Amino acid sequence: MNTFVSAYIQKVVSNLGSYHTDNYDAHRFGPESRYTFGISFARQILCGLSKLGFIRESTARRNLIAAFDPIAPYLQNLQTLFENLSDEKSRQTLIEVVAYRTLGYRKIKLAVNNPAHWENLRLAESLVVGGDEISTGFMHFKLSKMNLDRIGYPIEFYFSPMGILIDFIEQQYRCETANGAIECEPGDHVIDAGGCWGDTALYFAHKVGANGKVYSFEFLPDNLKIYNRNLDMNPELKRRVNLIENPIWSTAGNEIAIDANGPGTSLRPNDSSHDKMRFCTESIDHLVEAGQIEKVDFIKMDIEGAELNALKGAEQTIRRFKPKLAITVYHSLNDFWEIPEWLESLGLGYKFYLRHFTIHSEETVLFAKI
Repeated sequence: MNTFVSAYIQKVVSNLGSYHTDNYDAHRFGPESRYTFGISFARQILCGLSKLGFIRESTARRNLIAAFDPIAPYLQNLQTLFENLSDEKSRQTLIEVVAYRTLGYRKIKLAVNNPAHWENLRLAESLVVGGDEISTGFMHFKLSKMNLDRIGYPIEFYFSPMGILIDFIEQQYRCETANGAIECEPGDHVIDAGGCWGDTALYFAHKVGANGKVYSFEFLPDNLKIYNRNLDMNPELKRRVNLIENPIWSTAGNEIAIDANGPGTSLRPNDSSHDKMRFCTESIDHLVEAGQIEKVDFIKMDIEGAELNALKGAEQTIRRFKPKLAITVYHSLNDFWEIPEWLESLGLGYKFYLRHFTIHSEETVLFAKI
């Protein structure tokens, strides 16, 4: 029987000798330090001395410990998830992503890091129009004015080429399966939880067409400045988007502190600090019950670890409409199994698929469909 542990051991052992030099994402994390390269300077010296024969060190032993120590308490959870995933690609994605999360980019190269990925990035970079840029205030990120006509989207807005690659070319919220794609379709009503700069709202608005609707959640003022500017540049698509300026949560009407950090903004429900911005929560069930959301056909969530709480605030909606789901699980290892376990507990018959969309540890998406 193929188990998570046996497949994981095989993946780890086959990569113990790896030392990738083309596996760092400077687009996401900025320039790689010439001293650390993901490991300590002292560690590099140790490696060098070992190669020259001056000392002996058990790098294999250390790598094996690094690979198993973080996941040892969760092996049964990972095995259950492994068994419940609906195709081989999902199981391979799970093995690959967990190995990357434990061993890092020097040892594990994800399947996304392939020639087609970089060719598509060059295509995305060619969509920049003019030299106009806006600053996001988040890390080193600057957004360029981009026109997506050449890749089939009548959209012009401010975004990054890597974001275009992930959202619009590789389509992070679309999952191809043997039984057809899990995706939003014409006429669908979509929950876009984690609207950020409006990129996914525009993507979904295009996909659902004139008869569809997008309910997009974004509340951080700095994000909203860019979000609204992007939607104003696309008036036809903007008409299909209903912006809800509240954090999405398990219950409505709670004042919750946040850590403001651009696209990485997160909720802090137990934080009573007086120096934090606070916002009033909304829940999907509350909006549906109040008639502000007519129906739900597709739910996308990328909300910095609040996904399970937000799903719990949509339980009645999920039971009623049985929507397709695209939920990010990369913010916490526990989310990989806790989110599908909760969905399975509803007894609705969801089938689960796992896909990954970057060369690093972010953007792992759990897809589910009945």
